[in-house]
Amino acid sequence: MPFILALLFSISSNLDNFVIGFSYGVQNKRIDLIPNIIIALITAIVTYVSMILGQWLTHLISHQESSDIGSIVFIGLGLWSIGNSFSNNKKTRHDDTKELGFKAAIGLGILLSINNIGVGILGSVSRLNINLITILTFITSILLTYLGNHLGNNVIGKWLGKYNDLVSGLLLVILGLLSFVYAL
Repeated sequence: MPFILALLFSISSNLDNFVIGFSYGVQNKRIDLIPNIIIALITAIVTYVSMILGQWLTHLISHQESSDIGSIVFIGLGLWSIGNSFSNNKKTRHDDTKELGFKAAIGLGILLSINNIGVGILGSVSRLNINLITILTFITSILLTYLGNHLGNNVIGKWLGKYNDLVSGLLLVILGLLSFVYAL
């Protein structure tokens, strides 16, 4: 069960990578392996640091309280994301380059990792395994960016990209419910 929770956590916190990869793919722009690894390293490091911070915070409250708070916040964040999916009109930025460069990869990595700060703290408060989360965040970041980039012109890719907030929100709600039940 801890692996499934960690995997759901990693996927939900990295779904934006799919959308970014997708938006580059739609514009016929490639995200090669090295820039993809740079993005994944940045998101994994930021997730790790935020989880360490969250772990420090757990020393201030009991295990059961921190698990309950984390579960409730995951569910709330998921519901907020689901609500946001019905009210957001996202616009894609256009760029004339055909490949993602080193500087752009660092910038994207930083932007994509901002989402992982709050979620990383919550994951730690919910007592998810920090090392497993960090590794899975790195792997899912690479996979979702690659998948989005290559499916950018595909109908399935367009549908998933359109419903990113909804899918991410549902995963967070499931994660919150599972971590609440698992903590009992």
